[in-house]
Amino acid sequence: MKVEACNPAPAWLTKEYLEAIFRRYKNDDGLHIKEIDIKPASAKGDNYLSVMTRLKIKFHLSSNTTECGSYIVKSTYEADVLSAKIIKGYDLYNTEMVMYDKILPKLSQLLCEIGDCTKIFANTIHVDYDNSAIILEDLAVFNFRTANRIECMNETETKLVLRNLAKTHAAAAVLNERMPGVLNRLKMGMHNRSTTGFAPYFEGMFEVCAKFAGDCATLGPYYRRKILQLKPRVMDYCRSVHEPPQSYFHTLLHGDLWTNNILLRYSAEGAEGAKQLEDAVLVDFQFSNWSTPAVDLHYFFNTSLPNELRIDRQDELVKHYYSVLANTLTKLKYEAPVPTLHDICVQMEAGRFYGNQGSLASTVIHQAVMINDKTDDAELKNLVGDDESASNFRATLYTNKRVQENIKRLLPYFDRKGLLDVPQ
Repeated sequence: MKVEACNPAPAWLTKEYLEAIFRRYKNDDGLHIKEIDIKPASAKGDNYLSVMTRLKIKFHLSSNTTECGSYIVKSTYEADVLSAKIIKGYDLYNTEMVMYDKILPKLSQLLCEIGDCTKIFANTIHVDYDNSAIILEDLAVFNFRTANRIECMNETETKLVLRNLAKTHAAAAVLNERMPGVLNRLKMGMHNRSTTGFAPYFEGMFEVCAKFAGDCATLGPYYRRKILQLKPRVMDYCRSVHEPPQSYFHTLLHGDLWTNNILLRYSAEGAEGAKQLEDAVLVDFQFSNWSTPAVDLHYFFNTSLPNELRIDRQDELVKHYYSVLANTLTKLKYEAPVPTLHDICVQMEAGRFYGNQGSLASTVIHQAVMINDKTDDAELKNLVGDDESASNFRATLYTNKRVQENIKRLLPYFDRKGLLDVPQ
């Protein structure tokens, strides 16, 4: 068994442990594991909240045949006491285990009822509630890859992601009708009333942004003052968008929809060398919660898209999302009134202004992390900590030229929308 020392696999991930799981999964009591190769499945800057481990296993089956498989194990992050405590406060692992064990399979079944068996989620092999771990199929062997998180997504990729997000939102709304209360009990998410563990990260990023704005010739003290006025209010503003009026269309959110939580598959190159985008699978459901779809849309637009899409063509993208949402709700015989495009646009504007989580916070806070190109210190403790090391890391995020150009263009845009104003 080979293990990469830089990101050791959990101690409980043994041959005996895996044999018991795969005997059940493959319904073969005579299954034996002949070889295991264990390696890290992500690099620094790709994943802050979990340990990702890739397993390559050679099985000997009762039929006297040999079979090979590749799998991903998601397990708890325990390398740092502070980070582990904050993660526990958000109940991330329990949320994701329930999602992969109970909810995502039901959403897939609902879509199959209407003849739509599009692959939107990875198949679950096993959920281990005792060790807070999930074993999933490894989609890399099927040629799924993440897009370039630095370059962001192109139009074709964006529209396919929005299509599958809309199907997920529609199926979740219908599932909650058929099984009342099964989904709207999920209230945690990234912003909730139970914990403020991420406050140093959110407020710290606003402080870094304010400093950059103040030092920037094209922005200056005006924007520095406005961002600093928002800093102590950012947590409350972000919570507010997760608590929309009951009259809004509600559904189960992904909660952390950005480039690295989306796996894309392109076809093999054709005669002319062109590749066609075939699938987009959503992964990482640690922050799933019941709220307005505007949260997922704003977060995705402002963490994963270039400016020409998220600003210049956002209305077009929302309409594309809506057409799939409405069509899927209708096919699934959603009992409540299907929201109109105007309804969704109203929710988008409310989320943009009242919550600031929509456009402003996603841009100031999250995108700076997600397109970070200096990953030596890219660890959760340096996002959520309050020591010098954490402050230095957060400051480093704003040395990224892409972040700087985005902020220089977007702060005036947000100001014209009234998003930088503090209510009196």
